[in-house]
Amino acid sequence: MAASDTQDEAYERISGYLGDLIGFFTGGSLDGDTYPAMRADLLRNPQYNGLAPTFLKRCRDTSALWSFAKSVDGSWEPRRQFLREQFEPLLDYLEGGAVTGAQQRMPGLYDASAWTGVSEPAQRARAVHALVPLAQAAIEALIAQLEAPGHNGGPPLDEIDAALEHLRKLHTSLGELLLVADEGGLFSSRGEGLMVEAARYGRRAAKALKNDPVPYALSATLLGLLTACGFPGIGGYLSGIAIALKKRD
Repeated sequence: MAASDTQDEAYERISGYLGDLIGFFTGGSLDGDTYPAMRADLLRNPQYNGLAPTFLKRCRDTSALWSFAKSVDGSWEPRRQFLREQFEPLLDYLEGGAVTGAQQRMPGLYDASAWTGVSEPAQRARAVHALVPLAQAAIEALIAQLEAPGHNGGPPLDEIDAALEHLRKLHTSLGELLLVADEGGLFSSRGEGLMVEAARYGRRAAKALKNDPVPYALSATLLGLLTACGFPGIGGYLSGIAIALKKRD
């Protein structure tokens, strides 16, 4: 990223990289000169905070990249989901979200197993059925509090509106996930995609509430429930929330 680049410009460029790789992973072409330049920018640019996908280190050319793409999954949709998840920490960072070193070390879609011990599919399914309804109830309570008349001491109105939008989308995603789980599709590409989507809305809601201590703390509890279910990319974000709350105290 050039010194004159803004965060928005960098975000757009990384989004373009992601689009190019999704195209390649799903049967499209990627110019032999374009990939080395993309790879060098992602791996060597210190302004990306070390958040580039690590698989790029092993894939030095498009032949190695294609072999890796086939090893991810035989179907295209899981490959798309894999790439979106791999780029999510970097895009969140460029968008202004909190990303910690702990998040960089979490091992992907099953990062909750690093501290919850929930790693087997049957365990994750039980956790989803037990904890997602509790998470939905927490969302409903948080929405009710934010919508209550005379909500004082909180963030500006536009931040509350943003939080409400993300919370409603999160609630919808969790409801769809439960339906998919009831049909036995929790670990299908649709189920994993809904987990990624819900994690994104949860983080965005927490970010919008960072200036309102009680809702911010409740959002951390909500994200903790989702992390215990194995939702990707939340564990490191929780560390940032905990640090922020302690500093505030």
